[in-house]
Amino acid sequence: MIRFEPFRNEDPPRLADLWRAADLGPAALQPMTSAALESAVFSKPYFDRHGLIVARDEERLLGFAHAAFGPTADLSALDRSVGTTLVVVVPPHEHQAAIEDGLLATCEAYLRDRGARTILGGGTPDLGGFYLGLYGGSDLPGILDSSPGMQRVFERAAYRQASRIAVLRRQLAGFRPPVNRLQRAIRRSTTMRAIDEPARRTWWEAATTTGIALRRYELRGSEGGLLGAASCWDVQPLAASWGLAMVGLIRIGIEGERRRQGLASYLVAEALHDLAEEGVTLAETHVAEDNDAAMKLFAKLGFEITDHGTVFGRDVDHV
Repeated sequence: MIRFEPFRNEDPPRLADLWRAADLGPAALQPMTSAALESAVFSKPYFDRHGLIVARDEERLLGFAHAAFGPTADLSALDRSVGTTLVVVVPPHEHQAAIEDGLLATCEAYLRDRGARTILGGGTPDLGGFYLGLYGGSDLPGILDSSPGMQRVFERAAYRQASRIAVLRRQLAGFRPPVNRLQRAIRRSTTMRAIDEPARRTWWEAATTTGIALRRYELRGSEGGLLGAASCWDVQPLAASWGLAMVGLIRIGIEGERRRQGLASYLVAEALHDLAEEGVTLAETHVAEDNDAAMKLFAKLGFEITDHGTVFGRDVDHV
């Protein structure tokens, strides 16, 4: 008889086995190891074993799913009003659909019992700080189109499409920043510096990025005031499994009153040029498809869409 129950301390090697045997698509780390899961999942300070649900038949593991919460608006604690099931991992089995459905239902119960009023499917840059470097690429993109089996789990459960995320990539060999009058004016009036392992600015940033190789590029005005910043990391261990020197752009922000003045394009272009000079060959970022400004910015810099992800959603009253 199949049981759906919380993770146990002795489970990591078998969870890695399940991941290796499942068809999760090209944006999933392979081969998975228990050490990689420890780094990106179990070691996080907000990890709750009751949210990682395992399907057991006697002592044999058949699959697992992971439900979690994101941060409050001020990024100082967990917000349990919105929760998500990040992944549903089940290798081929004669009862695969039933196992997947049972795992998802148990995750939904976990989220609902802890106060979730909205329940999602898939991680996002703002929700569920697990699996960085294990699934999805440079950030969490919901459930990728290149993982159709996992998408079907949520579709069977009548989840709706809450949002779509585009995965954008650009080769960096020979990259040169655009040269025009606006860019030259920005260069004359600003300075930019790269900070490796910068101080984390919030509890959530510290909790999600401690242990990864983070770099922040800061753009400052002539009087030293911060105009904007872009953070990136080396997408490990996924990039190593692909044999790439890769960077993921994960946070780009321009101070409110200076938006729409070309600063974001300048900041990203200069950062990419610096990274290309260091030998990085590929850059990736994830953008919500309805963010027209960001989509246009990256298109102008030569990024192309290589995949899409869906964030699924449903109201708790319908669970």
